[in-house]
Amino acid sequence: MSDRVSLMSCSDASLADSRLTVRQSDNECNLETRFIIVGKACQNNRQLQKALINFKAPVLSSEDGLEYANSGDNTHYNIFVLDDFMGGTFHVLRDREVIGRMLGPTVIVACSEMNQALPKSSRPLYCQSMKDVIICFTGFKSKTQIAKLADLVHYMGGSIRKDLSSRVTHLVAKQTGGVKYNLAVSLGMPILIDDWIHKSWEQRDDVTFKATDDTMMTFKMSTFYNCCLTLLGFPLEELKEMHKLTVENGGTFEDNTESGCTHVVIEEHNIKMLPFDLHPSVKVVKSEWFWGSIQMEACAEENMYSFEQADSNPKVHTPSTNLLGVTPKTLSGSRNRKRKLLRENLAHLASEGEVDSPYFQMKRRSSEYFSSSSIFDHTLDTSVSLKDTPSKADAVLSTPVSQMSTVKVTPRQQVVMELLHTETNYVTILHTVLELFKKGIEDPEQRGGPLLDPMDVKDIFGTIPSIYAVHCKIREELEEIVSNWRDDRVVGNLIIQHAEMLMKAYPPFVNFFERTKATIDKCDKENARFHAFLMKCRSRPECGRQSLTELLIRPVQRLPSVSLLLNDVLKHTKKDYEDHILLNKANEVLKEVMKHINEDKRKTEGQVAMFDIVNDIDNCPPILLSSHRNFVTKVDCMEVTDTLSGKGDNVTLFLFSDIIEMCKRRSKGNFKSPAVSKTPQKAYKHIELMSLSSIKRVIDIQDTEECKNVFALVCRSPTMTKEVLFTFAVINEDFNKDDFLRLICKYMADSVCRTDYIIEVKENLLASMEAKDLDISLNDINNRSKVSRFSKRVSRAFSLKQTPRKLKRAMSSISQVVISPFVGDQSSNHSVTSGNTGIYDDTPVRRPSLRIATAEFSSDGSPMFHTKSRAPLSSSSTLPKNINNCL
Repeated sequence: MSDRVSLMSCSDASLADSRLTVRQSDNECNLETRFIIVGKACQNNRQLQKALINFKAPVLSSEDGLEYANSGDNTHYNIFVLDDFMGGTFHVLRDREVIGRMLGPTVIVACSEMNQALPKSSRPLYCQSMKDVIICFTGFKSKTQIAKLADLVHYMGGSIRKDLSSRVTHLVAKQTGGVKYNLAVSLGMPILIDDWIHKSWEQRDDVTFKATDDTMMTFKMSTFYNCCLTLLGFPLEELKEMHKLTVENGGTFEDNTESGCTHVVIEEHNIKMLPFDLHPSVKVVKSEWFWGSIQMEACAEENMYSFEQADSNPKVHTPSTNLLGVTPKTLSGSRNRKRKLLRENLAHLASEGEVDSPYFQMKRRSSEYFSSSSIFDHTLDTSVSLKDTPSKADAVLSTPVSQMSTVKVTPRQQVVMELLHTETNYVTILHTVLELFKKGIEDPEQRGGPLLDPMDVKDIFGTIPSIYAVHCKIREELEEIVSNWRDDRVVGNLIIQHAEMLMKAYPPFVNFFERTKATIDKCDKENARFHAFLMKCRSRPECGRQSLTELLIRPVQRLPSVSLLLNDVLKHTKKDYEDHILLNKANEVLKEVMKHINEDKRKTEGQVAMFDIVNDIDNCPPILLSSHRNFVTKVDCMEVTDTLSGKGDNVTLFLFSDIIEMCKRRSKGNFKSPAVSKTPQKAYKHIELMSLSSIKRVIDIQDTEECKNVFALVCRSPTMTKEVLFTFAVINEDFNKDDFLRLICKYMADSVCRTDYIIEVKENLLASMEAKDLDISLNDINNRSKVSRFSKRVSRAFSLKQTPRKLKRAMSSISQVVISPFVGDQSSNHSVTSGNTGIYDDTPVRRPSLRIATAEFSSDGSPMFHTKSRAPLSSSSTLPKNINNCL
């Protein structure tokens, strides 16, 4: 048998068998197992005594166990049980060559509870909190310290490896950096400090404790553990953020390098030379190192981000030498030299002011390479050419001087070259967005896994891959045109051939660009790794200090830019060229794509608005949501008549493409039911959903001093027997009532398939009338609306469903009213109303037809309630007599 020690199997039969097979000096012999309990602490451990019974082996007690270690008995396999693995007795027993081993009480109790055999281990074993844990050490200078840590790991059932490999599960490090540290980072291996081992040993008596529990991961080595950073060249706000992140990630920072600084982090865009000398041990890195470390939650390898200083003695170009350092020989006179110097300065200023792309870097102006007659004045930096999509632009734009100097570039060719230049820059930007940002976010192999959920990635990048694919094809075809240029070459087909792909790729991205920005902002605030990733990418030279949001706005701007360039090409294209017709057609195609984008954007915004409206309306009909319906506009009004909600009530009309949703607008100061505190009320309450086909006439009420911004709708739905008049007054004085009424008429005509709605508006749909013709007055709306609201409060207060305390409160408020429209006093038939004079008059008026509750008290003092309800609104409500004039 190859096993060194086989104490017991997992079966019940083996638990009862105390005959164990042991290999000793390569000779197999059968020994009887017995437990030696050392020390009073273990002898008094009741949990241990109970666990030992399950093993059905002899149990002996001893003060130090030495009598059994020195007995020379070769017939028993002794298992010494100790609770102190640090005392003198433990070390004496460990050093004696005895047949047996030493266990702690925790491992015996754990195996007994799980009905398992004792583990096969030749080393002393106290517990199994580090079972299956394989540890490697790095950064420790003291071998004694490593030996002590290794013993603790063995006592807890773990293993030690000298070399780091994929079999190692944890790296225990003393400092960041080093070969083992960097390899562990690349493997995604947990890196912990030595306190993890000490804390685990403190929990050795806990049977359920595991050193790999999530609670123990607080001992992971922080990103900047024992690092002291000095930050140079950063803006103030960014510097404050970096200082905060440094402390949060276990590091410190200093303003100078004389206080134990370990790293100097340079903003390479602002600092080209180190302002002071440094100790050779100090590592000088770029800002990308800082953000990369935050992203992967470990100190990044400094060699990958080392800062390289610029040449301290750059070559200065003077007017007497060109780029190659050769003195020009063709200049005649100081005037020519001044003119050439002026051209060179202007070209240099133009190159420095180039903002078309963060990737475009001017090498030198063409006037330094070519003759003065050449206007092909820029080249592309081949250092940023695409790896996956090799461009011919470099070959096109690097024609030998001897050839280019004899070729005159026409204005049409120059514009096409500019189109190629911008298209190449645009494709490079898209390539960077996909390769640097999208792949970096989705990379499952990076430390910590993908940065974002797949849904967030989809919201951010959308159809960028499709846009990139179509523009790669356009760029390739444009390169072929420029490389084989003739002045009659066809350019318009570039857009015409790819119109369908442009139509499919652009609208989804442009329409949801606001959601893209919102998703980036949300993830940036909530996800520290994603924030660090964005900052790291921003410091990369291919991003040109531009954020992801700034790069993603380029597709939104690209099509209008292409349209302008095509117009410039068209201006320099002769009318007898075939391309003249094609360029016009290409412009029409681009306009159609942009029009489609705008229409889709409006539809998308309308659908999003519909969801918001439905969520804000209490008891909203579910049929309001429909794929063929679009939200148009809304208007806040006050009801003038009493046919919908109540005269003077605040209502809101939501106009859709085929219906009008009429809602009561709740104000914040309204009395609310007791349940409101638990369930917040929505802003609107559904009243009526009216189809536009049910609106027979829109009436524009002519403005007067007393009646302004009033309009009416004459409606008759299939469920109504007569026409009903709804009259509203617009609250917002800046609202254009005429435009709103014409919008209603337009969609009314669409709902009944009338294409000539302008004629229909003038003749049939829209009418203009005076307020007196429809018995409309706004004079008494304010008072009546107050009375209506107060009466509803009183009615609700006197409801039998209310608690007695609320009843007393309501009655108390009524008793304080001096003049009330609800007092049944027949001696007075007057009512408060506001006339033209704004004072009380004696004209009797009809009382509001509201639900009124009154109370009388019986002889025992208990209240008796009497209620009167208004008649419900029916479809046969009587219209004013003059309404027939407009029907």
